Amino acid sequence: MTTSLSHEPETPIFTTHIHNPEYLLTFAARSTTQTDLIVTPVQFHQRNLTHRLAAQNQPRSSMRFVSPGQIAREVLEATDGETKALDRLDRIRSLETLLETEPGTFDAFTPLYGSHLTSHAADIESSRRAVGAITAYDDERLAILKESLTDLQPYVRQDAVDRIDGAIATNRRLDTVTDVAVSTDSVLRKATTMLRENGADIWNTVYPAIERIHLAGVSSIEAPLLDLLSCIATETPVDVHLFLRAGTGPRIEDRLCGHPPTAVQSYQSSPVEIDAPELVTTTRSQEARLALALVDQLRSTGVSPSDILLVARDVAAYEHELQRAAHHYGQSLSVWTQLSVRETIPYALIESLCTLLAQKNEHIPASALLRPLACEWVSPDASGHSVAPRMLTALEGELHGYDPLTLAEWQQTLTQNTEISGTASVTSLLEWISECPQPPTPADVEETFNPLIEAFRARVLPAHRDRDTDTLAETTETARALVRIEEMVPQVATKYEEWLTRDHSEQSWEEVQYLFETIARIKPGRREHANAAVIDVADATDTWLRRVPYVIAIGLVDGEWPQTADGLFPAEVRETILAGESGPIRSLAPRERWTEAREYDHFVDAVSTATEQVICTRHHRDADGVSRPRSPFLDAIETTRVDETATDRLLSSEQTTPPALATVLPTETSQ
Repeated sequence: MTTSLSHEPETPIFTTHIHNPEYLLTFAARSTTQTDLIVTPVQFHQRNLTHRLAAQNQPRSSMRFVSPGQIAREVLEATDGETKALDRLDRIRSLETLLETEPGTFDAFTPLYGSHLTSHAADIESSRRAVGAITAYDDERLAILKESLTDLQPYVRQDAVDRIDGAIATNRRLDTVTDVAVSTDSVLRKATTMLRENGADIWNTVYPAIERIHLAGVSSIEAPLLDLLSCIATETPVDVHLFLRAGTGPRIEDRLCGHPPTAVQSYQSSPVEIDAPELVTTTRSQEARLALALVDQLRSTGVSPSDILLVARDVAAYEHELQRAAHHYGQSLSVWTQLSVRETIPYALIESLCTLLAQKNEHIPASALLRPLACEWVSPDASGHSVAPRMLTALEGELHGYDPLTLAEWQQTLTQNTEISGTASVTSLLEWISECPQPPTPADVEETFNPLIEAFRARVLPAHRDRDTDTLAETTETARALVRIEEMVPQVATKYEEWLTRDHSEQSWEEVQYLFETIARIKPGRREHANAAVIDVADATDTWLRRVPYVIAIGLVDGEWPQTADGLFPAEVRETILAGESGPIRSLAPRERWTEAREYDHFVDAVSTATEQVICTRHHRDADGVSRPRSPFLDAIETTRVDETATDRLLSSEQTTPPALATVLPTETSQ
């Protein structure tokens, strides 16, 4: 249907599609020009869309995938407007300086975080970000936001007002101390203003052939993006399509139509036409075994690994139990998770070298000297492999008790004590350290670490592969970490150069290490295991538009499906904005984490992924024996409860297929 942004809608400006992502595929075509801009919130959604089109042999040359920031930057570039923006690291570093030098600017945050605000720079940035998402720092919206608090309890109202005032002050101060935009949202606002002032002329210059914009896979639309899309819809000939989701979509549509969003009292009132067996076990560990027993049943009939998908609300909570169960059943899993790069050997190597380089002109403990060797350092200028664990253990024993020494003293000690075994690698490391610059320039960062990464890939990674299991899980994780660090090195060098230019940091290896650590905390998009002949395990958030014959949805207990709604603002404030009882309040943009509807989006995406059959599992007790209630989301589908005795027989050595399950599995599975 079509919707308008005005409080009393007159002319519809958006076309909305609720829980119908398939329709997006119909816009893909072979074309000599790109006619459709596709905007998705995460890169993974783009991947699922392109894979669906490829599976259907459907050309997509008519489509161009862009982010909201790309659209805004390209509009501003056509008018010589500022397109650069601070990233989150820049803002937090700037805030740390400002909080130290002019704390009075941020007094509004003192009741929330206390007088030592310098340790809360990240929290203050989150507040700035949240208020911007709700209001786009539009004066009228900010006034509406404060006015909406009038009837709340005084302490709740004051908490919210302090956060709003602090966020406004933060955004204004950051804007005055930087020569670029404060954030990508600021770039969106500038592009919106530019389009309002110049209309279709600029748009047609930048996007002469574009006919449609599709915002797809979203659970909320933040105010800066909503304003930009509204401006495009009203000031240009482009049609704007919103592909909304099952849970949040109706509420977003209501707000855009100027109607109070209808609260969903029961998930039975918004059902999904899906039938699924429901199997229950006692604990999470038993449920993981149950999931793999179901996989084993499917695989025994010849169902391909690529035709089976295990889905959890939070894969990380199940990964260990699933891997253990997979080993029991002789199955191999590919867990689609975000790489925790800081827990990998390549990252530990970079971290240990930064620490050692920072101590280059100081007295170095033996533990710090040997740490890079424990992380499999190899010289980029020589041949040979990393130090064997047995030799490293011997070195640690022989150097134990030595006082910290300078580089020269360590070299002399190792040269004089010929009885110490395995000194060649230590000597090589000392020579490498002595040749590294001190202090480092931005160029030195890449020149120092890139050769090390290549040496690790060429001479260490093959050894990992040789000793790995058939699943190559450890090798794959290490290889992924190398790729991630390879991406991080130029990012660190660039950020280091920017910070030196702005006097945000000192020139030192400590600062380089800080940047590696900080950037490593920013998790990139999920990546799949490189080995395709395994069973995929994915978060529900990654299933949008994906299609697989068999889906096993696990962990369907309350508290996981759904997870608890949260937000920086008190619950009463969130509920007031969500209720949208007046037209002005409906102009505010709620955050997606404020409601369980976002969780329902993910649930519907997960169970809708199955083209043949979805099977649901849950447990009813946690590790401490506390009861885990059934997920309310199961009320939205037709479930057939499998008798627990039959479930126990499936898990037994007999592996007997429950009668209720035999009817929905491939014919060959029936026993």
